[in-house]
Amino acid sequence: MGNKDLPIGVMDSGVGGLTVAKELIRLLPCENVIYFGDSKRMPYGNKTEEEIVYLANKIIEFLENIGVKGILLACNTVSSQIHKLRSNVPLFGIIEAGCEAALDATVNSEIGLIATVATVKSSVYERTLEKMDSSKTILSNDSRKLPKIINDHLERRDLLDIHIKECIDPILEKGNIKELILGCSHFPIIQKEIQELYPNLVLINPASKQVKKIQTYLEEKNFLRQCQDHTVQIYTTNGIEEFKATLNRLEIGEYSLDKVKLLEGD
Repeated sequence: MGNKDLPIGVMDSGVGGLTVAKELIRLLPCENVIYFGDSKRMPYGNKTEEEIVYLANKIIEFLENIGVKGILLACNTVSSQIHKLRSNVPLFGIIEAGCEAALDATVNSEIGLIATVATVKSSVYERTLEKMDSSKTILSNDSRKLPKIINDHLERRDLLDIHIKECIDPILEKGNIKELILGCSHFPIIQKEIQELYPNLVLINPASKQVKKIQTYLEEKNFLRQCQDHTVQIYTTNGIEEFKATLNRLEIGEYSLDKVKLLEGD
């Protein structure tokens, strides 16, 4: 099927998908990883569907030109448009993983979701969950500002707390929510802060389920890499210092970090 040493690609609109990359490294420590974060244009959640698809296809093209054996779409907003994307390698979205993780964790009929404007507007979580278990209902709310604050101002706990509450409180007012899906890749970065504000909520991070999907695929294709030292290469279109801060917070380990151009004019 090809070279087992080819890396697994992870793509996101900024630093958020590093939470998926961390889980990938934890569960599949032999695999090489290439990460692309388009911080110059984040957040994707405030863009049109056409813009999202265009940018996602550009990142896929970038990763394919380097060479990858599969791509994890860490960005929920991009995953909501997975059926419109062009790729020569398998794509693994995060929406289905999030729904599966929530169903594993809950016995309630209502499940909370915080996500970007585009993800909530698409109703993709509702449609996906309906196919899995029609007895469950999603109660959601979006945030225009929180992903950007996490990306650029992670040290501002005061700002984080204000926008976390603005995002989550309306959901809690709608129903008896015990579990909350973190439906934007940036949100698991502040999982500790969210848990401190809402100690009784079970927070659902879809990353583990998503990584296990590509693991199953690679096992079936006999395409897992044999264990030896792995590499982690990170590309971003902007915000080197923000990436370093998040990488240190997540304790990713050794990595290479480079700024690149995705579009003409970058």
